[in-house]
Amino acid sequence: MIKISGGYLKGRSIGSPARAKGVRPTTQRVKLAIFSMLGTSIKDSKVLDLYACTGALGIEAISRGAMQCDFVEKSFRNCRLISNNLKTMDVDTNVNVYQSEAYKFLKYSEGGYDLVFLDPPFELDEWHVVMDEVSKPGLLREQGTVVAEHRFNFDLEDSYKRISRINNKRYGDSKVTIYEVVSG
Repeated sequence: MIKISGGYLKGRSIGSPARAKGVRPTTQRVKLAIFSMLGTSIKDSKVLDLYACTGALGIEAISRGAMQCDFVEKSFRNCRLISNNLKTMDVDTNVNVYQSEAYKFLKYSEGGYDLVFLDPPFELDEWHVVMDEVSKPGLLREQGTVVAEHRFNFDLEDSYKRISRINNKRYGDSKVTIYEVVSG
């Protein structure tokens, strides 16, 4: 079980998939650090949770005041888990669960997101392509934020198209890199 760490759902638990290769839920420590770095910028935001797995990051954002969240996950089983987790939390308005590969979803998305979470399996080898799609005009609103969790010994670029790195911290075997839209 995964606990929600803040907001109106704090302390409640959501389901987690059975242990499988590549499944690595965000630890409580990393989740707390992410939301501490984001602060109150989540309030009333439109959120995209890519590689959602359980939906924990998106549900945490909703608990902390996000007004809408789209969850994208390629596994049918995990999409069903996300839907069940949303139902368990009584969160059923302004949420959508999409079964799709992240890159394909991004390619056709209408966008307008304030916050995008990327927490793929550590073996992901499509970072550059996905980050270029995330940073394309329209996907992120002005002053939008991207939070990427990846293996500690892998470095993402300082910038991709219209987003630039503003923070980068290591937590055990994970690293969290935060980007913001560059105005101008």
